[in-house]
Amino acid sequence: MEKRRKRGRPSVAETMVGDYAETYEKIITNGKKYRSRRSIADTIYVFAAGRMLMETDSEIKDLEIICSEEYQCRSILNQLGRMYQVEGYSKEDVISIAEEAIKSKKAGHSVKDIEQYILNGRLTKKW
Repeated sequence: MEKRRKRGRPSVAETMVGDYAETYEKIITNGKKYRSRRSIADTIYVFAAGRMLMETDSEIKDLEIICSEEYQCRSILNQLGRMYQVEGYSKEDVISIAEEAIKSKKAGHSVKDIEQYILNGRLTKKW
């Protein structure tokens, strides 16, 4: 019997890894209970951005300001991950926006302001 797909959109994990989505979600969530598929998707975007930025760590100064253990800037990483995974921005573009976010954070702007700036740029394609 053929496996039928559920109604609605496929999960982000399904889109990224296909049949291994359930295992991937368990690895990403690290055994924690999340309330919804949306919160799992947000976590996937955060880890995708964090992994990509950590690979280019030598290029970016003060990366720990937005990409630290506490994930105090989780919403910024979420937006960067969406740029990279969903909109298809190049790695160089995401790195340059991350550098701008670091400069803004150093200048005293709030995480919410930086997140709104990235979201607006993502949606309008005007930076």
